[in-house]
Amino acid sequence: MLSRLGFSTGIRSIYSVSDQPSFVSEPWAIYPAKHKTNGKIVSVFIFDKSKFETQVSRLHTTSSSVKNPKVVISECYELIKYEVSQLSKLKHPQLLQVYEVLEETKSKFLFVTEPVIDNLVTVNPKDLDDLSIQKGLLQISKGLQFLHSYGSIIHLNLQPSSVYINNQGDWKLGGFKFLQNLNEISPQERENFYILNNMSVVPFANFNLNFTAPELIIDSHTKLDFANDIWSLGQLIYYLYNHHDLLINCFDANSISDYKQEFRKFEQKFYNHKPTELKYVLKDIPDKLYPLYPQILARYPHDRITLDQFMDSEFFNGSIIKAMWFIDEFSTKSIDEKLVFLKGLSEVDPQQSNNSPLISQFPPSFRSSKLLPLLIDLLTNELNVLTEAAIDPKTDELISESLTIVLKISETLSSLTFQDKVFDTLFKDNPRDKKAPQTFTKLINSSVRTRLTLINNFDTIQTKSKDKQFVQFFKGIIDLVLTISPKESNQIELQIQLQEKFLGFIPQFVDKLDFPYIKNTLVPLLSQVFKTTTILSTKLTTIDTFEGLVDKKIIDKIIVNEQLFPIMKNLKSRDKRIVTKMLNFFSKLATSEHINLDLETIVESIIPQSYSLAFGCNDCNQLEFNKFIAIINSVQKQLVEKKLSTITKTSSNGFSNGHKGGTNEAGNNNFEALLQTQTIHDVPDEMNAPKGKVMQPKRKSFTSTTTTTTSSTTTKSNSASSRNTTELRNSNTLRPRPRPTKKPTSGLAFGATNAQSNTTNNRLLNTLNSTFDKKQEEDDFDDFQSASGTSASELSSSNKNGTLNWQGEVNKMKTLPNTPTTAESFKVSKSQPQVETKNVNYPPGFNTNMVLSPKSSSSVNANVKSSISTTSNSNINNSDLLDLL
Repeated sequence: MLSRLGFSTGIRSIYSVSDQPSFVSEPWAIYPAKHKTNGKIVSVFIFDKSKFETQVSRLHTTSSSVKNPKVVISECYELIKYEVSQLSKLKHPQLLQVYEVLEETKSKFLFVTEPVIDNLVTVNPKDLDDLSIQKGLLQISKGLQFLHSYGSIIHLNLQPSSVYINNQGDWKLGGFKFLQNLNEISPQERENFYILNNMSVVPFANFNLNFTAPELIIDSHTKLDFANDIWSLGQLIYYLYNHHDLLINCFDANSISDYKQEFRKFEQKFYNHKPTELKYVLKDIPDKLYPLYPQILARYPHDRITLDQFMDSEFFNGSIIKAMWFIDEFSTKSIDEKLVFLKGLSEVDPQQSNNSPLISQFPPSFRSSKLLPLLIDLLTNELNVLTEAAIDPKTDELISESLTIVLKISETLSSLTFQDKVFDTLFKDNPRDKKAPQTFTKLINSSVRTRLTLINNFDTIQTKSKDKQFVQFFKGIIDLVLTISPKESNQIELQIQLQEKFLGFIPQFVDKLDFPYIKNTLVPLLSQVFKTTTILSTKLTTIDTFEGLVDKKIIDKIIVNEQLFPIMKNLKSRDKRIVTKMLNFFSKLATSEHINLDLETIVESIIPQSYSLAFGCNDCNQLEFNKFIAIINSVQKQLVEKKLSTITKTSSNGFSNGHKGGTNEAGNNNFEALLQTQTIHDVPDEMNAPKGKVMQPKRKSFTSTTTTTTSSTTTKSNSASSRNTTELRNSNTLRPRPRPTKKPTSGLAFGATNAQSNTTNNRLLNTLNSTFDKKQEEDDFDDFQSASGTSASELSSSNKNGTLNWQGEVNKMKTLPNTPTTAESFKVSKSQPQVETKNVNYPPGFNTNMVLSPKSSSSVNANVKSSISTTSNSNINNSDLLDLL
């Protein structure tokens, strides 16, 4: 920054200045800079006073003939101030424009100009083609003409270091330190002007003699005249076309003696020769300048041509140079002149043999640095003043033509340059800054013609921009392209061209879009165009677009079923071109592996619609109709093959090929397979063993209760059974009751009632031992005796403990009374009162008067409450017991 250079100024506070200069043009170092507020690019010219004063002091010490250093320094400072002062006063497009006047500090001189990148000394000769030189010479001639005609000023310092090149490739005239205004000097001073009066030890304070007219050096009677600059211009032309070579090349450009010697050599070679014989002298100068050069470099000023004659010569008569010059003055032209010129740039120049548009013949640097910024500024300015009202036709045409040229130039730009100079300026809004001009929005909303221009150059925009940038551009313009606003109703023809052109481009870049946008926005818009348009060509183009989306595998089954089929079912047109397109599209849908439509969908939606289109077409001939049917038949054939591939040759009920009783190999195989499914022995399912401990059989005690009446016995038996059942369910395990201690019994044997019958019963029981498998003879009876002695409370206690006496429950059932065999015996037993008997334990069915009595075949009445008669069976023999058993 300038702070590193040792100073801080007002210019320093306004501009950000680079640390390194772009180039050096004595005595100035030119630095690129940028305005801190508006970002404007400028150049800052800086003169280092400290360094200069040191050099002058060193010269004074080495040479005694040098003036006082302070005088030399003062003269040079005055010369610098004069140069910048004259440059600031004079304003012309071909003169270097000053933005900030000279500012002096203790150590610096500096001023600010338009941005310049080179002068004719520092520029690379390879960057200067013939057209650039030709245009530059015309610009310099225009600048000199302004000085001569309007200011009566002679430049006197026209040399390569005095011509600057700005960032647009324009040549700007500077180096005004030796300007001579003829209006400010007397005629005598003009006649006696002598260049030696201005000689200095400082090189930049002297004339460059290689470019100085000879009359100012050699002739004794010098005269200031505009022709002095014509000579310098001739030397500059030779310098440019011959790669910085010089016609008069002094070893010391400030030496008068060297100049006189070199001029004599030049004079011998150049003068007194025909123009056609000057080839060996002029070398690479264009042939069109040969007739002019003897007049430009005439020995005496009055023999030289004027600037007007030079600019009107054949050298500047070509279409290209005139077009380039028109561009330099573009801002001063009317809108009609601008339109004619912009249209002519795209036309072929009849004077050129290459049959290429005029714009393509411009130098690349001129197109990108001069013409492109000019047209972009034109577009932004015109768009910013547009209102919501209908656009003026001429303004609309001017915007469209300018945009066409901009996009034409963009084809030759790199992607980075296009994005920086074109896309970010014209095709991108700044949503964050609401105050910033929304150029892109205004551009696409300006008119149908403008949108058509964009679509015509869609390939260029897509190629030069990034995918993300292009997608945003596409999404911003699609609604306006496929629809038309009421204020544009007078541009229907352009809208039709716009839609059809845009529809044709969609398949080329649709793969850059995300699928949700395609499904929810793009396809509905295309469907709306297809459904609403009455233009046959637009409808055909829409079908082609749908077909292209299918080929790109963009459309899927859901989009076809939900969005395409509904609008195609309502298609009213039966034009043969529509029918042909639709049938081919249906065929592609039906056979597309990507979409993979269901058979039912094809049968229900495509086939009927295809027949409706084919048979509804009335403007087709027989050949065309047969083609329609052939397309439908091919679809049906594929459907049949697809259906057959999904079904078997034999049905499941044994019928094959429509005939009953078919016995083929497939049927036999099915029958055998059916038999194999039948099993003879089913393997039982595996069962899990119980988790609890297995119950082991144990000997159990018997309990019984002797009742006096049948009713009491029955009631007790039922209640005991109920309690035991409940306790059995609630108990987890079955535990045998401990065997009670035997009670003393009588000496009578089983079934004996007295001593007399005891012997008989013993004999009977011995006989029955072979029938009952008992280990002990007295087990049953003893158990009975023991059980009968158990009290009810003990039984209840036993049940509560969770132990169930199964044998006791069985014995309770044995206590039921015998059923009376006759009604009389039943009545007698009912009428007789109960007789108290001695508490003797008898087996069930026995009492003191009866040993054994078989039961009647009739049903036992459980509710009989009377006692069994003691006399009814008194005569029954004991042998009946044997019969019963």
